[in-house]
Amino acid sequence: MSRLSSLTPLLYGVMLIGCSTLAISPSEPMPQQSLESTAAPDTPLDAPSTRDTDSVALEEVNSIYFAKGAKRIDPAGQNKLRQHAARLKENPAQVVTLAGYTDDLGSDSYNLAISDQRIEAVAKLLRTYGVPKKQIHPLRRYSVGRGESMPDCRTKECRQLMRRVELIYGIR
Repeated sequence: MSRLSSLTPLLYGVMLIGCSTLAISPSEPMPQQSLESTAAPDTPLDAPSTRDTDSVALEEVNSIYFAKGAKRIDPAGQNKLRQHAARLKENPAQVVTLAGYTDDLGSDSYNLAISDQRIEAVAKLLRTYGVPKKQIHPLRRYSVGRGESMPDCRTKECRQLMRRVELIYGIR
């Protein structure tokens, strides 16, 4: 028997011993992070976080809602836009981008057209309230909502929330 053939079993044994030291022992469980550990004590797991609540509130303040098929801004929307106009006039370095969203009813071309008309109505009213045109940036042809953020939206209330123009603030 050659020297190499007698060493082969020894080499296999060393390799097997080396591999077994790399394996995780069943007596040492893998560390797991439970969902409960991320929540504060006495907080239900399905309760919204403060951050989620804040972003929903901000979206509400920064959104002008429209009735089905409407292009006119109602009195509540007009009051919101007066406040936004005051903010923009006090801060000339700020700009606002207007993003239009529609519900999931109607054709793509109809939703694009009504979204653009709603954006234009908001921009026009902001200008009427004294906001310089250079601070207003309409976001066109990108803004068909068609329920992208709420794909399973089938109720009247849900669709109402989809029909909006959102004001997104930035600095120029």
